[in-house]
Amino acid sequence: MKNVYTVGYLLTLKKTFDGDPKKIKADQNKKINKIMKRAWEIPVYHAKFEESGTTPDDYHCSEDLVKFPTLTKPELRLWMQKEWEEHPEIHDKVNILSTSGSSGTPLKMLYTQKEQAFSDANWARALAAAGYHPLRGKMYSFQTSHKDPNDKSRDSIVQKFGLMRRKVVSEDYCVGDGIADTIRDINEYKPDMLCFRRNCLVRIAAYSKSHNMPIWKPKFYVPVSEMVDDVTVKLLNETFGPGLIDAYGVSEMGSCIYKFPGNDFYYVANDMAVANVYDDDDNLADNGRIILTTLYKKTYPLINYESKDLGASYVKDGLRYFTEIQGRMNDLVKHEDGVESSALMLMRIANHTTGLSQFRFIEESYHDMVIELVRDPYNTSKSKEEIEQHFIRSVQDLYGDEFKIHIKWMDVLEPEKTGKQRCFICNVK
Repeated sequence: MKNVYTVGYLLTLKKTFDGDPKKIKADQNKKINKIMKRAWEIPVYHAKFEESGTTPDDYHCSEDLVKFPTLTKPELRLWMQKEWEEHPEIHDKVNILSTSGSSGTPLKMLYTQKEQAFSDANWARALAAAGYHPLRGKMYSFQTSHKDPNDKSRDSIVQKFGLMRRKVVSEDYCVGDGIADTIRDINEYKPDMLCFRRNCLVRIAAYSKSHNMPIWKPKFYVPVSEMVDDVTVKLLNETFGPGLIDAYGVSEMGSCIYKFPGNDFYYVANDMAVANVYDDDDNLADNGRIILTTLYKKTYPLINYESKDLGASYVKDGLRYFTEIQGRMNDLVKHEDGVESSALMLMRIANHTTGLSQFRFIEESYHDMVIELVRDPYNTSKSKEEIEQHFIRSVQDLYGDEFKIHIKWMDVLEPEKTGKQRCFICNVK
């Protein structure tokens, strides 16, 4: 049914992100007041109302949200865990999205089926706004680290009717000479849209160029999970053409900020999200931390969520536009024979491990890997020894005896100087 809901939302959503700024702002303002009334009924947010001395009547626009305390990832993780454990009646009504991505902090995000459908529809709407046809188009994309490897789900009825076609492949093959097979597969499938992690697209582009191997140029392509820089844009444009769509979001809510081909700025999907920017003193600013609020998630809304990303922006006619987003980055595992492999499988180890609040893999040398772990004090179903053995066995299953594994238990994993946290760091020169 989720795909049916997705099509339904897609037919009713506004088709573009531009238009009359006054109407866009007025629509967003109404939704902000509604979501804050809903937040009043949620204990984790009600406490924040009391902390700030405000009520829902104090919130009528994006600028008002600066009065409300921010929501951190540890707070969200604890809230989601309590909801799941204390309300077994919801188990058949919600889905769990395992997140962590590049932040290194595992989180089980609860989504209703309709909320997931709306997020999917918004993503399809964004691609359509760029010129891609979400119903008739063909997409070639990678399998994310959030997908359970045991999930054997197949195409839905919608796909079987030739709508919303996509081919999902493992990014694990996108290393070394396996890239040649990926390129041949892309050339055979001839997708309208190519959707991979940024570093994987770069590897494909570099391999195609260095091996003089022609590759199909899709109408559009999207580097996800990692933001692109000017050098990367140049390489991707040379390889895949001018159809770059740069999308930003977080796993906990989906994408909400988009840069389309030909534009030098990013739109915000103001009808489904608020993207504010705070300085170090938690004041609204043009440059600083990106703070996100969902307007479509009514059951488990995100309000003033700390994304841990930085952005440069400006406000015009009451609407915020971004000029730069500094997103979290992921590295590659480097091997002594010169081969590089994706860190995706390392992320999966942690994504599907209970009892952790943070993790980080550090490749110190070709034969030494440090795994830093932070215990989840609210989930002790597995002992430290069990968690350690799980990590050791899983890494050995991937790389054999290539790495001597050093596990360090930490009280907290401090972010880098930029304020970012990375779940994989490669220190091999």
